[in-house]
Amino acid sequence: MVKNFILRKRLFIFLTFILILPLSLSSAKERKQIWEYLNPEGVIKIEPMKINPHPDTLEGKTIMLRWNGKHNGDKFLERIAELLINHVKNIKVIKSWEVAPETVDPIAGSQERSLEFAKTIAKFKPDLVIGAQSD
Repeated sequence: MVKNFILRKRLFIFLTFILILPLSLSSAKERKQIWEYLNPEGVIKIEPMKINPHPDTLEGKTIMLRWNGKHNGDKFLERIAELLINHVKNIKVIKSWEVAPETVDPIAGSQERSLEFAKTIAKFKPDLVIGAQSD
């Protein structure tokens, strides 16, 4: 009885395979593919903007160095401070992370918080702000 069942099962599988294979081959003919190109970047609207005036010289100016808290950004700005002090006469260098540690944050999180940082830095009345983002 078990042998009979196994034989019937094998016969069923064989017949199914014989009947289905030609049907699947006939429906597998090549079709022309149509592709549509989509640009995931979206549309960018570029508006002209006025660039703020830059000083002709840094002599006698106050420079704010702004670090956002990312690794080694402070080291880079420390070197910038050394170079400015050694090569520019009568320059004042302020390090934001020393005078306003609340501005040291790698991710401001919102435009409002970024504006708060900018207002805090502006209180020191720098002529120029140099920022560093490092990793």
